[in-house]
Amino acid sequence: MSEQTNIRFMPGVSRPSDGRPDEALVKVLENLLSRAKSGQLQSLIATGFLGNGERVAAWGGQHENVYEMRGAIAWLENEYVDRVLDRVE
Repeated sequence: MSEQTNIRFMPGVSRPSDGRPDEALVKVLENLLSRAKSGQLQSLIATGFLGNGERVAAWGGQHENVYEMRGAIAWLENEYVDRVLDRVE
């Protein structure tokens, strides 16, 4: 893939990473792993992006109520947008 030079970033859009680990992200994932290993975390749906821009999605476990999970996903979607656009602390 060739290097693109005509890319313009919109507000709320960050530039691709430089390949170094994001320590805050690592802490979140380690916390989730610890909760899963202890049996606290029973189900998870996650998405993110790799340093090269590829999307990654993962899920594990099966929550018994699909509507609760859909509600949690909808809440998270709005929470994410609000945080990225600095609408919440």
